[in-house]
Amino acid sequence: MSSVKRPLEERPIITLELLIATRENTKAIGFFVDDTVTNPGLGIPFYKTVLEGANYKEATWKDQACVRTSQIHWRDDHSVMWLERHMEMTQGFILMGKNPGLFVLGEPTHDREELDEKHRALPDPKTTKAYILQAGCGIIIKKGTWHDFPVSTGPPVSAFILNTEEVVEALASMPTAAPMNHGDCFKLRLSDHWDFTLHFPDPRPFVQKHGLVPGPVAQPLMGPEGYGFNMCRQEVKAGWGNGGKVFVVPVVNVEVFTPGCGGPGIQPHLQSVPELANKGWRDYGNRRGLQRLAQMFKDLGIPATAVVNSEAAKVDYVAKALKESGWEMGAHGLNNSSGNAKMTRDEEEGHFKHCLDDLQASLGARPATWLTPGFSVTERTPQIAAASGIKAFMDFVDDDVPYDVVDSESGARMLCLPYCMETNDFSLVLTKNMDARQYAQTIEDHVRQLAKESGEERVVCLGMHTFVAGTPARVLALAEALGRLKALPGVRFGTASQVHDLVRKGQK
Repeated sequence: MSSVKRPLEERPIITLELLIATRENTKAIGFFVDDTVTNPGLGIPFYKTVLEGANYKEATWKDQACVRTSQIHWRDDHSVMWLERHMEMTQGFILMGKNPGLFVLGEPTHDREELDEKHRALPDPKTTKAYILQAGCGIIIKKGTWHDFPVSTGPPVSAFILNTEEVVEALASMPTAAPMNHGDCFKLRLSDHWDFTLHFPDPRPFVQKHGLVPGPVAQPLMGPEGYGFNMCRQEVKAGWGNGGKVFVVPVVNVEVFTPGCGGPGIQPHLQSVPELANKGWRDYGNRRGLQRLAQMFKDLGIPATAVVNSEAAKVDYVAKALKESGWEMGAHGLNNSSGNAKMTRDEEEGHFKHCLDDLQASLGARPATWLTPGFSVTERTPQIAAASGIKAFMDFVDDDVPYDVVDSESGARMLCLPYCMETNDFSLVLTKNMDARQYAQTIEDHVRQLAKESGEERVVCLGMHTFVAGTPARVLALAEALGRLKALPGVRFGTASQVHDLVRKGQK
């Protein structure tokens, strides 16, 4: 903690870990309430079938207790902006119904002798945690425990609340949220005291994973429009194709996998460690399949985009083949074993920079096209990609036409080239078990049908992997199909960057 200098948007984010509240892990902050009778032994002679617990000795409500119920609904903002404490009462929350709630609670600091006076009046971020309190359970927080109001974990949560009239009246007297120190309510705006921001993770996946909710929880995890945090979709005006109706973008995935961490397999039942067959099959792609695909496209006179793991580009024979191919070089993360999904914003921003810097150093140019490995994204991935200078983005698969995604704050814009699942070699070969001829024919049929349709220009990304599409039989069948498509009226082949430039020129 330090005197605040940086603007809010420049402060680092600390994300709290989610914990399921238990009697043991809440001892320092309060008294856990569930269906266990604590301190049994209160004797009422004529209650023969009742096990009574004694009073919570440290639970106290100054003057007039206020007993009420509250229903808490979902909020999209996961930041912790306020924390408060009460020194003359304990406060109780009992969750009713079937749904859990999230509580941000910090251990008391007022009686910690190792802290100076200033820090005894502040919460300690090291002892502040995000607890998931299960339905039917409750907590009576101790005097001085830092807390915020409960938060929904997806569905509405109902709470039975015990505090005092004094605190309720003090809070109700405030027209807007603001720091306060009256009516036994000491409330802090954390940004006034901390040079970082505190967040809790989206609790919906957590409560679903742990079976804490009775049914599925809607999880719109890619922003309100489905294209990422702060990103909105904007349509591309038709007419950009200069007479072309269907633009085919071959996308060659050049990948490496962390040793011992597995990956796609041609014989997935082989699981021994060390595992030779599937690893060797994947390695074959970079040793032979890459060169075979490069020669095929060169013979056909068809351009292509390679999306490359930056660690793969550090392999000498891979870098040599890529430099000689004449393809556009796109980015595909560091490797195909570690995706973005569990990264913090800082980690993901660093991941993009690391990947793009390394590819520029290995291949001589900084990529402007991006495909996230394994679609392992966060809600922030599109925004970070745009801020990193990416112009053509392939993580979305939901259309046949290109469209823009735009950061509503910065205005940064990327062209989305939908990465077709129906023409991807993983889908057709590894999932649908098509042979080489069926694989090639499906790609040809897909493009032919789009060429027959009227309307705006279409884009088809042909996702290929060196160890799948790059085998001899598939290259033979694929070359024949692509040769026929090249001669088909209205069909054009191009790289991702070429399509991007055409679209941008057509919008002027």
